[in-house]
Amino acid sequence: MTAQHNDELTLRPTTEADRTYIARLNFLTDTYGDEHGELEASFDADFDFYVNRWVAKDGGLIAWRGNVPAGGLWLIWGDDDTHGYGYASADIPELAIAVEGRFKGEGIGTVLMESAAQLARDIGAPGLSLAVHSVNERAARLYRHLGFTYSGIDRGAYRVLVLSFDS
Repeated sequence: MTAQHNDELTLRPTTEADRTYIARLNFLTDTYGDEHGELEASFDADFDFYVNRWVAKDGGLIAWRGNVPAGGLWLIWGDDDTHGYGYASADIPELAIAVEGRFKGEGIGTVLMESAAQLARDIGAPGLSLAVHSVNERAARLYRHLGFTYSGIDRGAYRVLVLSFDS
């Protein structure tokens, strides 16, 4: 039986049991959703930061269509010495997000992004940051549409965007 795309979308908070799925989502972020895409040379080091250092209590959500995981997000906290591509400052969590290819174009990315902002607000963060690669224009458009702005930080081909929350 195949997943029905009209099944209601549900978001579930992440737990430690979701680490394997977070690893899959991390793979999708590295290949921009291309199951057969080339991994970047830094994939293993990035995996250590984005997957191994992730702590479930720091926040995350898995999107489900029926019984099929459709994507998810997780928040990562860095500091000036150890951080990901989207690091802006120690008080702002970095967002990592991916949507499964079969669910692209259904608005799941938007739902996840809006939920990530609420999650960050709920934990008292002053904003949310992320990195977008220069070739990922589809994602960059979505982030700008949702209020993210350029932070002035570039890390190689990655641009750091920040969503600041009004006090």
